[in-house]
Amino acid sequence: MNGFSCIRCQRGLSLIELMVALVMTGVLLVGTITVFSASSSAGRSQNVVAGLNDSGRFAIDTLARDLRMAGYRNSDWLLGALPDVVIAVDGLAADGGDTLTLRYEAARDCTYTAAAGGVAVNTYAVVDDAFQCNGQTIAAGVEQMQVYFGEDTNNDGVANRILAPGTAGLDMTRVVTLYVHLLVRSDAINAAYGEQNYFFDNAMQAPVGDGQVRREYSLTVALRNPT
Repeated sequence: MNGFSCIRCQRGLSLIELMVALVMTGVLLVGTITVFSASSSAGRSQNVVAGLNDSGRFAIDTLARDLRMAGYRNSDWLLGALPDVVIAVDGLAADGGDTLTLRYEAARDCTYTAAAGGVAVNTYAVVDDAFQCNGQTIAAGVEQMQVYFGEDTNNDGVANRILAPGTAGLDMTRVVTLYVHLLVRSDAINAAYGEQNYFFDNAMQAPVGDGQVRREYSLTVALRNPT
């Protein structure tokens, strides 16, 4: 009799208890998947931003060093300033934007090629979504470059009007500041969802729905040597 009673005490789960357990397990799984998805998305966004920063900052830093050298002369400075220290050509956005050429006294140019006559001539341009100097890629993922000149019209050493290359009335002998804007996009596709608005060249640009993130990197440099 006692043995029969013990067997009756060993009972399994009811259908309702099993369903409750399944529901709780499902809720936990959904929460885990949601957290994992959010973490993956955040990690991907961080990688995209890191890639943009690598390309944008390296391109800007390289150009800044060269701009500060524009017009530099060493041993033969008494002979006068170099001609055409800074030349910018206005270009179409679809073709990569503007082109910028710098001259200064140096043994080698930006590609480490011996400079003819001891004067380095470095031409920066965006070609096939790459920021290049004399045809050598410096940073990938750059879509466009826009250049502006800061002209000092009252000889106080401060630019009081900003003009695009080729603007009528621009006097290069009075240019004291150079402004450069680079548009950099992410290398990874599907880095963003939907249409992405972005700011470039002092204006909000039309949204693009190609799944890539874009960011502007800007540079302002005071020219140290006379043009």
